[in-house]
Amino acid sequence: MCTVTISYDKNNKVASEKLAALLGTGLFVQLDRHDDIDIDATDRSLYDIDPSLPEIDNDLTPEELERLILEDVHSKLS
Repeated sequence: MCTVTISYDKNNKVASEKLAALLGTGLFVQLDRHDDIDIDATDRSLYDIDPSLPEIDNDLTPEELERLILEDVHSKLS
Protein backbone atom coordinates (compact mmCIF):
# COMPACT_ATOMS: atom_id res chain seq x y z
CA MET A 1 0.00 0.00 0.00
CA CYS A 2 1.15 3.53 -0.64
CA THR A 3 -0.18 7.01 -0.21
CA VAL A 4 -0.50 9.33 -3.18
CA THR A 5 -0.97 13.01 -2.49
CA ILE A 6 -2.37 15.28 -5.16
CA SER A 7 -3.36 18.90 -5.12
CA TYR A 8 -5.85 20.58 -7.38
CA ASP A 9 -7.91 23.73 -7.62
CA LYS A 10 -11.28 22.87 -6.05
CA ASN A 11 -12.84 25.70 -8.04
CA ASN A 12 -11.66 24.21 -11.36
CA LYS A 13 -14.53 22.14 -12.79
CA VAL A 14 -12.29 20.07 -15.09
CA ALA A 15 -9.86 19.27 -12.25
CA SER A 16 -12.77 18.22 -10.03
CA GLU A 17 -14.20 16.00 -12.78
CA LYS A 18 -10.84 14.34 -13.39
CA LEU A 19 -10.38 13.73 -9.66
CA ALA A 20 -13.87 12.23 -9.50
CA ALA A 21 -13.05 9.95 -12.44
CA LEU A 22 -9.81 8.86 -10.79
CA LEU A 23 -11.55 8.12 -7.50
CA GLY A 24 -14.37 6.44 -9.43
CA THR A 25 -12.01 3.73 -10.63
CA GLY A 26 -11.93 2.34 -7.10
CA LEU A 27 -8.14 2.21 -7.23
CA PHE A 28 -7.81 5.12 -4.80
CA VAL A 29 -9.66 6.36 -1.75
CA GLN A 30 -9.78 9.91 -0.50
CA LEU A 31 -8.65 10.58 3.05
CA ASP A 32 -10.70 13.22 4.79
CA ARG A 33 -7.86 14.68 6.82
CA HIS A 34 -4.28 15.51 6.02
CA ASP A 35 -3.37 14.43 9.55
CA ASP A 36 -3.91 10.81 8.49
CA ILE A 37 -0.68 10.82 6.49
CA ASP A 38 2.87 11.58 7.51
CA ILE A 39 4.17 13.59 4.56
CA ASP A 40 6.21 16.77 4.54
CA ALA A 41 4.39 18.74 1.83
CA THR A 42 7.25 21.24 1.71
CA ASP A 43 9.63 18.54 0.40
CA ARG A 44 10.10 19.67 -3.22
CA SER A 45 11.15 16.18 -4.32
CA LEU A 46 7.54 15.09 -3.84
CA TYR A 47 6.64 17.22 -6.83
CA ASP A 48 9.29 15.83 -9.20
CA ILE A 49 7.85 14.12 -12.26
CA ASP A 50 9.27 10.71 -13.11
CA PRO A 51 10.86 11.17 -16.56
CA SER A 52 10.01 7.56 -17.48
CA LEU A 53 6.28 8.33 -17.33
CA PRO A 54 4.50 9.04 -20.60
CA GLU A 55 3.43 12.60 -21.21
CA ILE A 56 -0.24 13.11 -20.38
CA ASP A 57 -2.68 15.01 -22.53
CA ASN A 58 -4.26 17.61 -20.25
CA ASP A 59 -7.37 17.72 -22.42
CA LEU A 60 -8.55 14.21 -21.55
CA THR A 61 -12.16 13.75 -20.55
CA PRO A 62 -12.77 12.01 -17.21
CA GLU A 63 -13.86 8.92 -19.16
CA GLU A 64 -10.67 8.90 -21.24
CA LEU A 65 -8.56 9.30 -18.12
CA GLU A 66 -10.39 6.45 -16.42
CA ARG A 67 -9.89 4.20 -19.47
CA LEU A 68 -6.15 4.96 -19.57
CA ILE A 69 -5.75 4.23 -15.87
CA LEU A 70 -7.66 0.96 -16.06
CA GLU A 71 -5.73 -0.17 -19.15
CA ASP A 72 -2.46 0.55 -17.35
CA VAL A 73 -3.53 -1.34 -14.22
CA HIS A 74 -4.78 -4.30 -16.23
CA SER A 75 -1.55 -4.45 -18.24
CA LYS A 76 0.45 -4.64 -15.02
CA LEU A 77 -1.79 -7.39 -13.59
CA SER A 78 -1.50 -9.56 -16.70
